[in-house]
Amino acid sequence: MCPRSVLNAPVAMLAMILWAFSVRAQDKFPTDFAAADVNIGERLFLETRFSQYFFTNCAGDDNAEIPGDSIVSTLRTATGHVPGPFRGLAMNCRQCHLVDEEGYGPFGNNILGNRTYADFARRSPVPPRAGLRTQTPRNSPTLVDSFIPRNVPLFLHLDGQFASAHDLIIGTLTGRNFGWLPSEYATAVHHIANVIRNDDGAGYLATEARDSRWRLEDTDLATYSNIFADFTNYDGSFITDPRTLKAFLISPQYALDMRYASDEQILNTIANLIEAYLRNLFFSQATNGLDFEGEGTAIFNGSPFDVFLIKNGLPQLPDPGETPAQYAQRLLQLVTQLPHPNFVTNQIDGQFTTHKQSFHFGAEELKGLKIFLTVTNTSPGHVGANVGNCATCHSLPAFTDFIFHNTGAAQEEYDAIHGAGTFKSLYIPDLSTRQTNYNAFLPPTTNYPDATGLFETPPSKDMPGAVDLGLWNVYANPEFPTPQPGLQQILPQLLGLSLPRFARAQIVGQNLVLNATNGTPGAVCIILASTNNLLPTGSWQAVATNIVDDAGTFSFSASVNPAAAQTFYKLSLSLPSPGAVLPLTVARFKTPTLRDLGQSAPYLHTGRRETLEAVLQFYQEFSTKARLNEVRNADSALSGIHLSDAAIEPLAAFLRSLNEDYTD
Repeated sequence: MCPRSVLNAPVAMLAMILWAFSVRAQDKFPTDFAAADVNIGERLFLETRFSQYFFTNCAGDDNAEIPGDSIVSTLRTATGHVPGPFRGLAMNCRQCHLVDEEGYGPFGNNILGNRTYADFARRSPVPPRAGLRTQTPRNSPTLVDSFIPRNVPLFLHLDGQFASAHDLIIGTLTGRNFGWLPSEYATAVHHIANVIRNDDGAGYLATEARDSRWRLEDTDLATYSNIFADFTNYDGSFITDPRTLKAFLISPQYALDMRYASDEQILNTIANLIEAYLRNLFFSQATNGLDFEGEGTAIFNGSPFDVFLIKNGLPQLPDPGETPAQYAQRLLQLVTQLPHPNFVTNQIDGQFTTHKQSFHFGAEELKGLKIFLTVTNTSPGHVGANVGNCATCHSLPAFTDFIFHNTGAAQEEYDAIHGAGTFKSLYIPDLSTRQTNYNAFLPPTTNYPDATGLFETPPSKDMPGAVDLGLWNVYANPEFPTPQPGLQQILPQLLGLSLPRFARAQIVGQNLVLNATNGTPGAVCIILASTNNLLPTGSWQAVATNIVDDAGTFSFSASVNPAAAQTFYKLSLSLPSPGAVLPLTVARFKTPTLRDLGQSAPYLHTGRRETLEAVLQFYQEFSTKARLNEVRNADSALSGIHLSDAAIEPLAAFLRSLNEDYTD
């Protein structure tokens, strides 16, 4: 099937176009490649023809009008169904990651409200296939701020299954969310590539969607084949004046010669452009160098909380070398010492247009901020003190530490269905058993298309053993190799282990004595030595092993030989084996951001809480359970939460002060 495009227009017409403009690819012209990448990336994000439903209903015509897929005819919400914005079409990325389609602004219907690239369902529906699940394992998280800079590796999906946006996009377009089975990967790739090759540029998305954002005067010019080829003819000349195509001229490194491009090359270009779009999704900030590649430092400025910091001259981000935890405690001290806080007032300091609340940060929000920042070790012995311990996992200023914790949400859902205490007694296989019977326990992949995904499945009365264990499905799973190096890097944080640091070195007689502090009691530390401190850690020699004492310290001594080469020392943690770590990954999920929660309900990865107050009451309950050792594999931070009923309203008020207007 040949693409309908100007590249294939009659020779006389093509000659006339070339004569009229006579512009060559190497000529200088106004460009904004990054913005064009984002623009076309959004169009691809909205594309409904990549789905398996379209493939099976288009009868080989990649521009066909097909009966709408019932899965997108409605939007699920926590309280019922409403007509969907893509009814009459098929699945696309935006179906689960909405913005203003149901909210306020030129593209919205003013019904349900704006979204931060999330939907309204407890769990999002996926196209049905015989005998397979019809919803995602988890509530759809916001995509905004998914790619801002961080001090840990990138993990995507709440279980960390993907380590790059590129892999996530390809996995989504060719996976169950778009109706494809693992065994259909090659078919999916070929079909998606053909949609690009054969697009006629005359469909709704190219001509009318989003107020005709992708319309060109000549619809033939708007074909994907022209866009992917950067509107160049075979001899390298442009087929029209590039100044009229500024918003469509993608970065040269993404351009393909569509005569020779393979299916995989086309799919990779799709992923590159959608990734450019996703990297452009962030909350309001003074960028301080932040760009489409996630470089620079984000300084948030769009919420009442951010304005409160600005009005009071408070630091908006950690100082160089300061950890998020240290920054949070410094901020707590500063706000506690404010003699006369300058509060944020609606209309004077800002005004919401997409939230039904005033733009406000007052005494109640300040009280909630203090509870939020208070951690267990800053209020010892304060009987009845409200300790949020929130910033331990929801690190400022992004309000997430980007790694994985078990708050008890999976247990709460399972026990609500099967009875109190059933999650703690649930059989979960060890590493050896899991790996020797992949199909019985782990998620389906192209290598294991018949796997049940038993522990990646929301619980139900019909499947007593099914439950979503989050990170457990990914850690040490050879089918997901790309996240493993990053998981190994953050393992000390996941296990609550802190690496000691050398605090003092002294010569005692003929020995060098090194004293280390700030370790985790009971942790096993390895002392490494090298005569070249520029060598990678793996090249250093282990010379001793020490166990950190109850005070978090240990000492090490080595004989001093003046005639020997200079020796350098460093510390490393001895980490448990994968088999020992696996049980500690049970029910861990990635920490979501708390920014703009007003546009991402329902909450928790289970979607089982509809209000902020209900979430805080959940933490009241499960922090108490954690202290009683009633939560299986509870996060160490969970037991440190101490919230009275009086803490709920101010904490909720503070969380609402993190809302801001977000539109596409």
